[in-house]
Amino acid sequence: MSLALGTSFARLNAGSASVKRMFRGSSGVWNADAADWIKRVEANSGSVSTATANAVTNFCNAIDAAGIRDKFYRLNLFCGDSDASLAAVRTPLYRGPSLSGTQYGNAVDTNNNFVPGNYAETGSSGGLLGASTKYLQTGLMPSAMPSLAAGHLSYWRGELVEEGIFTRIVIGSRSATDLLRADERSSGEFGYWGEFVSASSGVANTSGHKVVSRTSSTSLAVYRDGVSVSTDSRSVSVSDTEQEFYVFTGNESGTPSASYVNFLLRSYSIGDALSATHVAALYAAQNTFMQELGRE
Repeated sequence: MSLALGTSFARLNAGSASVKRMFRGSSGVWNADAADWIKRVEANSGSVSTATANAVTNFCNAIDAAGIRDKFYRLNLFCGDSDASLAAVRTPLYRGPSLSGTQYGNAVDTNNNFVPGNYAETGSSGGLLGASTKYLQTGLMPSAMPSLAAGHLSYWRGELVEEGIFTRIVIGSRSATDLLRADERSSGEFGYWGEFVSASSGVANTSGHKVVSRTSSTSLAVYRDGVSVSTDSRSVSVSDTEQEFYVFTGNESGTPSASYVNFLLRSYSIGDALSATHVAALYAAQNTFMQELGRE
């Protein structure tokens, strides 16, 4: 929901200094999701600059304009000012398909071993840098989603790192029977939505925006920078699983995988299936956001 400048902030009980100074963004409107995110960051003792507030506003307005706001059960842009607990960085922008509806997962991403030195907001090193033992717990269970017949995982990868032959699990939830995961490998990006069904790009070690999206039981696709790079049409059935999604590694039935990410992540999202048109719109919105923060 986007509201014209001048709409009462009291409607969202948004009394914080940052919300009050948040300008209109390039489209001339402020955004309720952006305002709510700033409130939550400050409630967690974090802070947000005016420039970042405007960039988040522009991102939210672009998502609304594309008609894909309801596709996200969780989305984090890894932005805001740094502090000892990385409060802003760990506060997701979206926690459900709408601001007024049910919110899912942890109020903030649970930190495992990240320190302020792993984060920069702007510039070529902007994002959160992974390493062995470092990961985030989302608290979002796949079973919270209305149907696991379809869904998506996405992330924006930063600088290149020599990968060797190792698998790096970017987002993952695995139970005894099902695997929902986005990987980086020496042979390319891989996406899994159900055990033994995958799609691979065949191109390794690239930065940019990556999406794994299953739109039906027989349609899985991997996208890079808004363009499909691989598909898989094998049929799969996915059962509900109570294993929460981890980011920067996979959740292997309650245990973090040893396949930790060792490069920068600049965002992630988890949610309902995205069509090719939806993926292109998400990429465009995130690309503008990255440019506004000088990350690209």
